[in-house]
Amino acid sequence: MASKFSTNIETMYTKDFVKESLVVTGSVISGTYPSHESTLSNIKNDTLGYYQTVYDYPHLSQSANPLFDVTWGWRSGGVLGDKGRWGTLTNPDPVSGTTTDVLAKNNIYNQMAALILGYDQTGSVRVFDLSGSFDTIQDESVMNSPVFINFSRLVMKDELKAGTFELKIDPGVYVSASMTWATKLVITDDGDDLENGLKILRSRLDGTGNPMNVGILDRYRGIAVIQLSGSSISSAGISDTSVGYFVSASDSTDPGERSWNFEHSIYSGTISELSDGFRHRVQSITTQNATQLNQTTYYIKAGADDFNYSSNPSYINANSRIRVLLDSDGNIIDKNAYSYVTGIGLYSADHELLAVAKISKPIKKDSSAPLTIGVKLTY
Repeated sequence: MASKFSTNIETMYTKDFVKESLVVTGSVISGTYPSHESTLSNIKNDTLGYYQTVYDYPHLSQSANPLFDVTWGWRSGGVLGDKGRWGTLTNPDPVSGTTTDVLAKNNIYNQMAALILGYDQTGSVRVFDLSGSFDTIQDESVMNSPVFINFSRLVMKDELKAGTFELKIDPGVYVSASMTWATKLVITDDGDDLENGLKILRSRLDGTGNPMNVGILDRYRGIAVIQLSGSSISSAGISDTSVGYFVSASDSTDPGERSWNFEHSIYSGTISELSDGFRHRVQSITTQNATQLNQTTYYIKAGADDFNYSSNPSYINANSRIRVLLDSDGNIIDKNAYSYVTGIGLYSADHELLAVAKISKPIKKDSSAPLTIGVKLTY
């Protein structure tokens, strides 16, 4: 009986990308559903307060899907925008991250830097820098207090397509940011290509004028790192010192303490408060993801004398002899042996069956002609 393993196989490899467009409007991010205190909200704070997740539906719904997480970092030793402002404070607020972890922002900054940028030759974590040079601290371009937008796997798939990221954000005061959109920053990934799928993010006021570097986009991990501080990115960012820019413009219990500017908010606000302030400014986030499809096509060629016998037990009789066709007198009908191909097996190098390709209908195989069958494997 012929061997069931064919040695005459040709292989062809191809690769393609399937792309999807994603548009998240400001109404989904901060307008359609109640605030995160409500069980009907599509916003959910991490139990420990380290990040905030935005869903497409109320997060308790069975049909809800996570879109992205928002969190904030602060570089240890970093200087905030208005360097002289805090020198006049007698009792400055601590650098809080959550209600229980005052070092949360520092730890998140280091974690994200280690994940996205890695370590330098000395073993130190590299730093986020608007210039794209991450090995040294450059005062004029280092990102001291970035916001991190971490897209879910469902949204980003295998990667974010280059040149498709766009974030529109209002630099106005907190209470009116989601209502006017009179001015907005348009942040896109049309900057330089860097190492390992990183791209420079650039901002333009109202989408026009000269662009300013504002952050880094990691396309392979689906993480946008954006420095919104106006002291770092000039007019393409949010003013550090104008009152009422972040957290809240007023607080009924203590308006003087809660009317924080951007700098004060970064220094003293929790990650949840900062994320609320960020979400209320976002008009839209658009991007395209890409799913890589690898396709291998195997062409199995069976010669005229190959695979004309079957390994099916019904092919032989009780005496272990091949069944033959007999005429009415009991004589063997002289006819070429044949079999029917019903499937193709994919085996490993040690002959372990890995997958089976089934054929829509059996194909007759005999010695009158060779046979070629193509098997397409997509993954």
